[in-house]
Amino acid sequence: MKITEIARRTGGAAEAAGNPPVQAHRDGPASTVRLQPGLRPSHNRPSLMAAVQHWWPVPVIVGGVRFPWNILIALGLVLAILLGWVLGPGATWVLIHFDGVSGLTGKDLAAASDAVRGRALTIATGLIALVAVFYTARNADTARRTFQLSEQGQVTDRYTKAIEQLGSDKLDVRLGGIYALERIARDSARDHATVMEVLAAFVREHSRERESTAPIRTDVQAAVTVIARRNSRHDQGPINLRGANLAGADLAGANLTGVDFTDANLVGAALYDALLVNVNLTNADLTEASLYRANLSGANLTGVDFTGATLTEVNLTAAYSLGRPITIDPSLFKGPTVTDSTGVVELADSFETDD
Repeated sequence: MKITEIARRTGGAAEAAGNPPVQAHRDGPASTVRLQPGLRPSHNRPSLMAAVQHWWPVPVIVGGVRFPWNILIALGLVLAILLGWVLGPGATWVLIHFDGVSGLTGKDLAAASDAVRGRALTIATGLIALVAVFYTARNADTARRTFQLSEQGQVTDRYTKAIEQLGSDKLDVRLGGIYALERIARDSARDHATVMEVLAAFVREHSRERESTAPIRTDVQAAVTVIARRNSRHDQGPINLRGANLAGADLAGANLTGVDFTDANLVGAALYDALLVNVNLTNADLTEASLYRANLSGANLTGVDFTGATLTEVNLTAAYSLGRPITIDPSLFKGPTVTDSTGVVELADSFETDD
C-alpha cells in the first residue's frame, strides 16, 4: 500500500475521532508527508514542472549561482511571450518608445517594423546559441566524468587481475602480472604509489626465499627492474626494500632514487651507472658490488659494507654516515676516486660523519 494512501486513511480516522490527523513518514530523500485538517492527498496528474524536476532535478549552475528549474522555465516563457509580441504588434511600440521614431506610415512604417523584428530575431538567435553552447559544455563535462569513472573502473579490474597473477605458481603468469602492474603505474599516476608498494612487497617476501648461493629468481629480478625504471616523480614516499635479498641482481643504470635498502643484501649486485640519490643503505651489504660511476649523492651509508666493491668515479656528494664505520677494502684507496661538489677527491675524504 502506498504511503499516501496509508496517511489518508489514518488521517480520516483521526478526524472522525476529533483528533488532529497523523503524519506519515518514510525513509529516503523524499520529504515527510504531512496531512493538514480538511486536506487529502492530491491524485491529480503531475504538473509540467514536476515532470521536468523528475527527469532533471539538478539545478542549473551558471557562474557559480544555482538557478532552480522553475525560475529558468518561467524566464524562458516570459522571453518567448515577449518575442512573440515584438514579432507581432509590439514592433511598432518598440519603434516608437525605444527607437524614438514616430510619424511613419505606409511602407516606411512597415520597413521600420520589419527592422525591429529582425533585431529581435537576431537577439533571440544569439540567446539560443548561448543556451546551446552551455548545454553542450555541460554534456561534455558529464561525458568526461563518465569516461573517467569508466576508465578508473577498467584500471581497478586490471589491477585485481594482476594481483591474482602474482599469486600464481607459474612463472610466466607471475611475470605477466608484474608487467601488467607496470603498465597500470604508467597509465594511472594516481595508482603509481600503490603499484610500487605491491611490487616492493613482492620483492621483499620472495627474495628471501632463496638459498644464499642461489641466483636471484627471475620474477624477483623482473619486479625490481620495473621498480628501477619507474617514474620516480610519482613516488609518494621511499620504496621499501628493507632486508631484501638482491645479491647478484642486475641494477645497472637503475633509477633507485630514495629507495630504502636498510639491511638489504646487495652482494655482487651490478649497480654501475645507477642513480642512488638519497637512498638509505644503512647496514646494507655491498660486498663485491659494482658501483662504477654510480650516483650516491645524499645517500645514508651508515654501517655499509663496501668490501671488494668497485667504487671508481662514484659520486658521493653529501653522502653521510651516522657514527658507524664504513667497511672498505684498503686496496680500494689506491685506484678508485669519487666525485663531489669540489671535484675529484680521495675516497676517505668523501664521507661526512655525524657523531
